[in-house]
Amino acid sequence: MAIFECRLEEAVAAPGHYVFPVPMDTHEQKITDIGFEDCQPKDTIQDRDGSAKAFLFDLKEGQSACVRLTFEEPGPGLAAAFFVARDNRFERPSQALIDQIAGQFDTIPLSERVPMLIQFIADHFTYGRRDVTLGDEDEAMPALECGLTPGTCVDMHTLGVAALRSLNVKAAYIMGCHVSDARSEYYTGHCWMNVRHEDVPHHWDISHHVQYGVRTITPVLNPKPGRRFALSVGRGRVFEGVEGAVEFPALSGFHALDGSLKGEKLKTIGRFLDA
Repeated sequence: MAIFECRLEEAVAAPGHYVFPVPMDTHEQKITDIGFEDCQPKDTIQDRDGSAKAFLFDLKEGQSACVRLTFEEPGPGLAAAFFVARDNRFERPSQALIDQIAGQFDTIPLSERVPMLIQFIADHFTYGRRDVTLGDEDEAMPALECGLTPGTCVDMHTLGVAALRSLNVKAAYIMGCHVSDARSEYYTGHCWMNVRHEDVPHHWDISHHVQYGVRTITPVLNPKPGRRFALSVGRGRVFEGVEGAVEFPALSGFHALDGSLKGEKLKTIGRFLDA
C-alpha cells in the first residue's frame, strides 16, 4: 500500500466552489481509499458528457485543502470507457492530420504502426513552451509541422492521442503528477498516454524522452527516474457550476468552478507517502 497526497500550496484566496478529479485505476495503481484533510467534499459531480467525475468542495477564503489517495501497485488497467473517443477540439484529429498520418503509415501492420507513429511525433518536437498550446485556438488537432517545433507534454500527448485515433487505435490522455527521485514532492500537471491495442505496450511518455535527450521513444514511463500518479483522463472537461458551464483543459489538482478564480487551477503539490 502507498499514499499519494495532493494539497494546496497556499490557502484559498477567494471563496467559491472548487473541483478535484476522482482518480481512476490504471495499470500502475488501484485506488483503495480516499481521505480528506482541512476539507470535505459536499458532492461528487460529473462532467457534461458523463465520462469524468470530480469532488466538489465549498471552500472559504484562507482555507486549505488536502486529498490523500491510498492505492496498491500494480492496478487492473484503465477501464474501457476511458478509451471512448470524445468529440472536442483537443481529441478530434483534423483532416490534415488524418491525411498526414495515413500517407505515412497506411501500408504498415497496425501493431507496428503505433510505435512508429509515436516516434514520428517525437521526431517533430523539441521540448519547450509554445506561445499558444496546441488545440487552444483550433477546432481540431492540426497536422505536424515540418521540421522541429517546441512543445510540452501537453502538446505532444494531445496530438499523439488524436493521431492514434485517426488510425482507429484506442488511446487516452492521462493527467497526473511525476515526482522525480531527486525530489520529495512536485506540482501536479504532468501528462502521458495510454494505448489499448493488441501487441502494443499500454503506456507511453513522449515528452519525458524528448525533454531528457532520449530521442528513441520506448514504452518506458520514466526516462527520468521517479514515480507518477494518474489523476484524470482526457482533455476539454466541461462541468456545470452555479455561474454556468466551465471548461477545464484537463484536471490535475484543485480547480475553481466559480467565483473570482473561475476556470483557474490552483497550485497543487503532490507527494508519495508510505501507508
